[in-house]
Amino acid sequence: MKKHWFPVLAGIIILAIVGVFGYHYMTEEKIEVLKPIADFTLDNSDGTTYTFNESAGKVRLVEFMFTKCPDICPATTFNMAKLQDQLKEKGLFGDKVEFISISFDPDNDTPQVLQEYAAKFKADQSGWKFLRGDAQAVEKVTKDFGLMVIKEPDGSYSHTARMFLVDGDGNMRRAYGMAANMELEVMMKEMVQLAD
Repeated sequence: MKKHWFPVLAGIIILAIVGVFGYHYMTEEKIEVLKPIADFTLDNSDGTTYTFNESAGKVRLVEFMFTKCPDICPATTFNMAKLQDQLKEKGLFGDKVEFISISFDPDNDTPQVLQEYAAKFKADQSGWKFLRGDAQAVEKVTKDFGLMVIKEPDGSYSHTARMFLVDGDGNMRRAYGMAANMELEVMMKEMVQLAD
């Protein structure tokens, strides 16, 4: 009689494990593809050239910004630095997840200015690229992402307050709010989900 309990107990344990993993798989929200992002080439603040497809296979969090921004951009970059630290703890930053900050102010945001901005937020540039280019090159990228950028008469910029999650295949998966509208827990969960 005791011999029959072991196979029954083992079967129950196996079913429970399969059930837990199956439930997790079925309840995990799917992150739909919004659109493919075209390859682009811009200048990295370290003096090298960066091509978007170089980081194929990595999840990318893409921010558009300018360093003279008085509010939204620095608050967003500050929050990204928090996410950077959390991703480092998980061993994903730089290896499976990369951050990209693209300036749309080529007149002010020189490589040196971008380097100083990155240092101010303790950005680890092994996994966080600060990019710039001429106005036409950056405009092509902002349009592909669906971002509106308007240069104001005083030299400042008005822009759509959105940042983007792109998967390893180059597909946009999410458009997130910036600054106070960033849902850091959701963003972390979705970056980890796509990185797995």
